[in-house]
Amino acid sequence: MIIKGYSDGPFGQIHWRMLEPEQTPTQPDLYCLHPAPFSGLAYRSIMPFLARDRRVIAPDFPGHGGSDSFKPEPSIGEYARAMIAVVEDLSLEAPVDVTGFHTGNLVAVEMALENVGHIRKMALVDVPAFDPETRAKFLPTAGKPLNITPDLSCLEKAWDMGMTKRLESQGPDRSFEMFVEQLRHGTGMNAAFHAAFSYDVEDRLPAVTCPSLILASQSGLLEATRRAAGLVPTARLVERLDIKRAVLDEAAEQTAAEIVRFLDEADR
Repeated sequence: MIIKGYSDGPFGQIHWRMLEPEQTPTQPDLYCLHPAPFSGLAYRSIMPFLARDRRVIAPDFPGHGGSDSFKPEPSIGEYARAMIAVVEDLSLEAPVDVTGFHTGNLVAVEMALENVGHIRKMALVDVPAFDPETRAKFLPTAGKPLNITPDLSCLEKAWDMGMTKRLESQGPDRSFEMFVEQLRHGTGMNAAFHAAFSYDVEDRLPAVTCPSLILASQSGLLEATRRAAGLVPTARLVERLDIKRAVLDEAAEQTAAEIVRFLDEADR
């Protein structure tokens, strides 16, 4: 059963979900860092496949999900500091692993850079390692605060993406709960996009020293993910082009198998 709780962080309380294995854990805790504009709820389907030998924790970034509200233009570094506070609260000084999806990958990288030795391994799935020109192009629109109006037109884009174009495999209930989850941020719904498109991947990714898996699915981030693998000196690129959608839901078992295989390997 997934349990929920809170940890105190540098920017207020951080909400998290945790799933423990049926037996005593034999592997380090695994922290799952969510994509924008959602929360740790994004990992609910995949957590059981990841938690067979380890505790799996999916926190919500500041301003997301059940965590306290945050400023309109946060940074990846600030999200990382908040996640580190959760790690220190739940895992104390023990080495831990991290995995991310989309924006969550950048937070994972920053955690590894700021806590060398504490983060044992990283498994990054579909990484938004866009070049500077692409980041500059999308930052003004992607990171723009949500304009909340009295009519429903302000929600049309989110509804279209989450419900009208939903995958049949996800079902209306799962799609609706994810649609609702992003709205909890209010005007700050796009804040994590601002953080992501402001992040200097060319400066930060080459500094990574921990063993890293970069898992690429057949998605719109395929080329950006391949670029990330070229920037991270410790990266092992695995391409699963048979995974074409719903990486954390429909393809949860396949995605988890790649992550767990990497994390469980003996250190070389």
